[in-house]
Amino acid sequence: MIVFVVAAATAVPALAYLVWTSNGGWLLPALLGALSAVALLYAWRFGLHPRLRADKQGITVVNPFSSRRFDWEDIRVVAPGENGLVIASTEATVEAWCVQKSNFAARRGKLTRADRVTRELLDLLEEHDPPLEDEETGLRIRRARPDESRLLTRLERAASEEALSHLFPPEEHPYPVTAITRRWRRLLRDPRVRIYLLEHDDDPVGFVAFDADTVRHVGVLPDHTRRGYGSALVEFAAQEIFADGAPNAHLWVLVGNAGARAFYATLRWRETADRRDCEFPPAPPEMRLERRNPTAPRRSL
Repeated sequence: MIVFVVAAATAVPALAYLVWTSNGGWLLPALLGALSAVALLYAWRFGLHPRLRADKQGITVVNPFSSRRFDWEDIRVVAPGENGLVIASTEATVEAWCVQKSNFAARRGKLTRADRVTRELLDLLEEHDPPLEDEETGLRIRRARPDESRLLTRLERAASEEALSHLFPPEEHPYPVTAITRRWRRLLRDPRVRIYLLEHDDDPVGFVAFDADTVRHVGVLPDHTRRGYGSALVEFAAQEIFADGAPNAHLWVLVGNAGARAFYATLRWRETADRRDCEFPPAPPEMRLERRNPTAPRRSL
């Protein structure tokens, strides 16, 4: 864009001057001058004018012909994208044209200005919505960041393979790393889904993902089970769901996963008659569990 601006501001007017001095005509130099003015206007409006402002209250995205304001408490997604930095709440998603990351850089894992801006905005977001921390235990629950899809895949794989080997024999059904990574990448950009990591002394040991009424995914590394971490993650997700006003929280568990079913029973989750097939082969059945919001009004007789 800078090269384009320099060319429009200097090269085209210089060419117009040379044409005018060589033949004395004014029509072609005038056309070139008008072309230079239009090009400069285009460069300003579509290249230099778009901007992104962050202040104590939130983020303002200014694009050509439109602008959008997001308060910090409403922001769910901040992520680099090819067409602009993605800022999203549950109500709206906007791409800030002033900060872009090419697919070429994304495919090669190259850090760009878009990544740096994203990191700075997420740091500001954490100042307004700080992680939950317990200094005595060294535990922290924080938002997952848009570049952590592979980390979430590693955590989920470690939490699942050992516990579910009887349902997904690894010699017949290898862990679907690519599909799981793709799913996490999509969920990290979905403003309806909230994803958190549990860290112990800054090391990730667990995760939880949930939407408005459903705990979608939860897991803890095998070496960190039986310490209350899983209970803390599920309880955190349930309380967030209830705080948003949902009358009930839901989750799905494999029918053949007896350990998980017993675990959820201790946390007051009730098994229902709803069933569905798991999305991954050999597609064992899942059942829906439900937990009532204790503050929700009960229907009278």
